[in-house]
Amino acid sequence: MPWLLEELPETLRTALVHGTEGAGHLRGCARLAAQAGLARLSGELLLSAWAQSPLDAVLAGEAASLPDIPASVRAVAAFVADNSRPPADLGYYQRLAQRREAAKIAHYLERQLESDPGNLFWERLSLTHAQDAEDWAAAGAVIARLPEPLARLLGGDAAMMRGAPEAALANYARCVRLWECPGLKVRLGLTCVALGQRGEAESWLRAGLTHEPWQVHALLALYDLLFAGPGLRSLPEGDTVILLYTWNKAQDIGLTLESLAASDLGRAHIIVLDNGSTDDTAQVLASWGGKLGPERFSTVSLPVNVGAPAARNWLVSLPVVKESQWTVFLDDDVSLPPDWLGLLGAAAGLYPQAVVWGARVRDFSRPAHVQSADVFLDASFESIGAREAGEGRHFTLSSCHHQTLDRGQFAYIRPCATVTGCCHMFRTATLAGQGGFDLRYSPSQYDDLDHDIRLLLSGRTPVYQGHLAVGHFKSTGSQGGVGQAQYGVGWANQYKLHQKFDPDAFRRAASVADRAAWEDALAKWRSLMAQ
Repeated sequence: MPWLLEELPETLRTALVHGTEGAGHLRGCARLAAQAGLARLSGELLLSAWAQSPLDAVLAGEAASLPDIPASVRAVAAFVADNSRPPADLGYYQRLAQRREAAKIAHYLERQLESDPGNLFWERLSLTHAQDAEDWAAAGAVIARLPEPLARLLGGDAAMMRGAPEAALANYARCVRLWECPGLKVRLGLTCVALGQRGEAESWLRAGLTHEPWQVHALLALYDLLFAGPGLRSLPEGDTVILLYTWNKAQDIGLTLESLAASDLGRAHIIVLDNGSTDDTAQVLASWGGKLGPERFSTVSLPVNVGAPAARNWLVSLPVVKESQWTVFLDDDVSLPPDWLGLLGAAAGLYPQAVVWGARVRDFSRPAHVQSADVFLDASFESIGAREAGEGRHFTLSSCHHQTLDRGQFAYIRPCATVTGCCHMFRTATLAGQGGFDLRYSPSQYDDLDHDIRLLLSGRTPVYQGHLAVGHFKSTGSQGGVGQAQYGVGWANQYKLHQKFDPDAFRRAASVADRAAWEDALAKWRSLMAQ
């Protein structure tokens, strides 16, 4: 029996393989299905888009207007559509959001909730800005005011965000008896994965796939649960070097080295390049050199900051690196779990034909926010992302992970187009043969993406290890918005990247990753159906 995706138009199939998470992305998929005359599938995708953001009045209104949907779904969607009233002017809030002034945003929304009770618009924004476990616990007061079907769904989500899967399971289990919420079976399956309830997780994920066979994230989670397993770990075989470069971030590099030293590194050697720092970085590195000893730790000190690409190339040129089998690059502001290197090694064992393996990166202070996951290039003029590409831009990057919060749905292993340079592992021979990192992206940003695109053009793909969650101290984009410190540098380097290759090259690079991801997903589907 063929898989539903085998029978879909290529553009829609590719979009679904990129991901089945994120309200905006799923709404775009629904539009592609409608254009292909697949009305039933379009409706399913639109309902799932709304279930990703259930207090979104626009999506709720569109969902409520669909024909032939369960009465329980229509009632919930109509309630949301009828009880959300956006204000005429959101300028002040938008300025706060752009600057990410969390305390002022919280105070502003608290006032709105008090002055306009029952308006789901403010309740939605309040949940959007919950950050840590304490915020998610406090969100229960907002959620409790909602009708029970919504309260149970959002209560389950909030519990997952604060790291309480037992409470999430209780909410979802009650929710599934109240209404036929799209994607709820998959939520239940992922919650059981988090609880280590393997049999229940398999049952719920299979039920979700039976009802919604296009749920690629559920497919990947189920396959890994049965065949790869989040518990699979294996240190890379052979000599491994771990490389970091830093500039004037003494506190961050100290915390990074603390988590690095506490992890299982086997015989790996750590090298840190001090990129001309003028703060206390040298003293911090000297202290760690004393703790770890020369067999495990060494430094390179430069008199000036040469930028990220040159620092990477400098480190790769060192004899001890050239002689190694594996090279890992880490940012100087990350928090690593103890088994991080074993998880990367396991991914390399599962996908030995790949050339770089990367991680799921989360905001350290807001761990429910995924900064980077399995990213794809969207370079087709007919694709969802094409309308987002402005003049001079030849591709966009998939953003499913930015459109939702982390409930465990990004914990899987598979090929993709690019993985973040925050934490990625290479075969050293690949680095030597690829020409290094392009100095045109100095001082920083997009040199890692450029490197992955060149790998794709040579026919080789990165692999994403989503069971490895790395905390990133920097909130990605906090310094990159309009008017912020890194905006100009980021914009300029992005422009350089878009102009470096012609549009056809980007399409070829995208197709290499898309084909690898599709063949991987199809093989996993067939393995699961053969059981």
